[in-house]
Amino acid sequence: MVRLSRRIVLAAPAVFTAAATRAQGVLPARGVRIIIGYPVGGGTDEMARVIASALRRRLQRPVTIENRPGAAGAAVGEVLKKGPTDGSVLGFIPTATLIGKLTTKSFPFDPQADLMPLTLAGTYTTGYAVSRKIDVSSLADYGTWLQSAGPADARFGTTSLRSFTHFFGLMIGKALGRELEAVYYKGASPLITDLEQAKIPAGASGLTSLLQHHRGSRLRILVSSGDQRSKTAPDIPTVVELGYPTLELHNWYAFFGPAGLSPEVAAAWERELRATLDSRETTELLTQLGLDVETSTGEQCAKRLAADMTRWQTILDSLGLKATN
Repeated sequence: MVRLSRRIVLAAPAVFTAAATRAQGVLPARGVRIIIGYPVGGGTDEMARVIASALRRRLQRPVTIENRPGAAGAAVGEVLKKGPTDGSVLGFIPTATLIGKLTTKSFPFDPQADLMPLTLAGTYTTGYAVSRKIDVSSLADYGTWLQSAGPADARFGTTSLRSFTHFFGLMIGKALGRELEAVYYKGASPLITDLEQAKIPAGASGLTSLLQHHRGSRLRILVSSGDQRSKTAPDIPTVVELGYPTLELHNWYAFFGPAGLSPEVAAAWERELRATLDSRETTELLTQLGLDVETSTGEQCAKRLAADMTRWQTILDSLGLKATN
């Protein structure tokens, strides 16, 4: 977990007092719960805790993280859909969860009808990694290794079934000429442990979940789904530069509230979340975790969601993938 420096903590009270005053009387005095659909220790959890710490100091009121792990992180949407509309519950949600509406007929919430977008938090790419215990150091090496691999080795772990985290692995296999089987993990931590121990040879997850473990030599990221190398991971090539432009995928995180939030409360959260994310200290910490911070108005976030839902459906159609139960 990333820890804020002593300098940042000591400077915080003076910086955030004015913000707390502005928020007083609009946002719930008892604070806020930020719901995430993934377990403790993964990239989503670590980023959410960085943001929560900064928000807590800015508003001078309680901000807690509540982990609701489950398939593709869908539980967060269920909580928001059924939860209070006073601004005391927010969701920190990646696109890996939102696409579930297109891939699963029984998906428990509609991102466009049941949630209120507040702001984008940032963008990230998907990474494809291998265990350091197999003799593979590049995507080309992996393709060669796969040609002689047995069925048990033609597998990859994924933290989100029926999402682009899952589909990226399938697309990698197709591009390399070997069909791969996905194995579902309930969060990045168990996947990373199995990669380190070579219980599974490969895995696909958000770059934010894999990056620090790549740096710590627990696994090796072979490629990212972007078109440009990440500033925080300049050693990791992209699918575009390796000659696979059709594998390019961009993902994002955003903050959402329940659809019933009042305009006044929604506007207050938009303002405070954007200011927190845009602060230099928070941006630096999130960048270290692999997130390219990008904020927006709630309206801009809603428009991006609508456009991406259309784009994602087009990609699914091109892969011949239909929604399942």
